[in-house]
Amino acid sequence: MGLLDDRICLVSGAGQGLGRSVALEMAAEGAGVVLLERNDETLAAVVAEIEAAGGKAYPYVLDVTDYARYGEVVGSVVDVHGRIDVLVNNAAINPPVRTLLDDTLEDWRRTIAINLEAVYMGSKLVAPHMVRQRSGRIIHIASIQGFASSGECGAYNAAKGGIIAYTKSMAVELGRYNILVNAVAPGFMVTPMSVINGVDETTTPDFIDWYVDRRKIPLGRSGLPEDVSGTVVFLASDYCRYMTGQLLVVDGGLMSTF
Repeated sequence: MGLLDDRICLVSGAGQGLGRSVALEMAAEGAGVVLLERNDETLAAVVAEIEAAGGKAYPYVLDVTDYARYGEVVGSVVDVHGRIDVLVNNAAINPPVRTLLDDTLEDWRRTIAINLEAVYMGSKLVAPHMVRQRSGRIIHIASIQGFASSGECGAYNAAKGGIIAYTKSMAVELGRYNILVNAVAPGFMVTPMSVINGVDETTTPDFIDWYVDRRKIPLGRSGLPEDVSGTVVFLASDYCRYMTGQLLVVDGGLMSTF
């Protein structure tokens, strides 16, 4: 018996990094996983991994900023499966590393569109089906950058901070329908998104010296996608029945040092 047997779980940005790990772990726990991803090659690779392990995967190529197409996908999922039990809003990008003085309006709008507006879109489209079911879980992937910043990524920080606030608002609005809304805030993670300007920030000498060797991260390492996906599975499972509107920080203890 898996923790998510027979549940239909949508995961956006499922082609790599945290989304891939969440999709794999949900499938391993018995869920039918609907993978939403704009890159058809990475999407196919994750589907193959799930199916090779005996899991159930239902792929859709999707740009999460395309509201009309997103609506078609959600409608198709409900037509085929009859329900949606879990939505994981994970899709995100890293904008160029710039300050307010040298970023652009185009950078800002693109980052907000993918990292924040798409969270609204997915939730707006899926929530009515959960209301009719009188049950559901919506899980947002936020970031410690939503409440603690090193600068030079203002749009990303604003989007992640918006997700944290929106989680609480949604939890209040949807609780009466037995829909639980929570968020996860990863710390420094080894994923494709940790590569900035061609350099993996978790492998630089300065990062290793400060965060690892000097134990600014008390656990002494950067996080892995698998460190987060288990938390997401918990939030989607029956072990999480009386918690909503909350932010779970998964950062190896980093925020405890401030």
